[in-house]
Amino acid sequence: MKSIYSFLFLGLAISLSSCKKEDPDDSSNLPDGATPYTETDIQFVPYQSGDRVFKKMPLLDETLILQFKERLRTEEYFAWDQTYFTYSTDAALEIEFRLRYLQTENSQKTLAMYLPYRDATNTPRTNVFEVPISPLNLETGFFQDLIDYHDTITLNAIDWYNVYEVTPLISTDAAKDGPENYNKVFYNKTYGLIQMTKKNGTTWILQQ
Repeated sequence: MKSIYSFLFLGLAISLSSCKKEDPDDSSNLPDGATPYTETDIQFVPYQSGDRVFKKMPLLDETLILQFKERLRTEEYFAWDQTYFTYSTDAALEIEFRLRYLQTENSQKTLAMYLPYRDATNTPRTNVFEVPISPLNLETGFFQDLIDYHDTITLNAIDWYNVYEVTPLISTDAAKDGPENYNKVFYNKTYGLIQMTKKNGTTWILQQ
């Protein structure tokens, strides 16, 4: 009888052992050589809640409010952290700030900004502006023709510091383009999106 109980106990132990789950590897879904985003990295996007108010240049007589929707910690290489706002002027337009990994000559932690617009046929679309979360080697790397980095820049008579001046990541197909599309944005870690300019010349600047 004792040998039977010993056999049953051994079988149960083996069964439990085979069912034990391994702890997931946080870096298993990352590109080769990449490391997970740290809390300091994630703070490159300064939005946690609250709306952002923009004024139309140069008279500051019109208002665009980016209405905070949500922030998600998805922790995937193509979307590690996502923050969404909707336009007060058009509920169908939604801007996304996405921390992700961009594979260029090496894997880089970047922020992709998806700026919404309506094309010439009034169809909602987005244009992508991308910045690395570190300004190191901007003059020689993948972003050298896409970004100018300013230690200090004056916009609307205000001095802003450590600012990325960014052009689109890729050109917009002519069939999806239009005067409402964006062609330049200014961004820094402290305030986030500071200024955005459309192809029709309309410029919106963050209210201070």
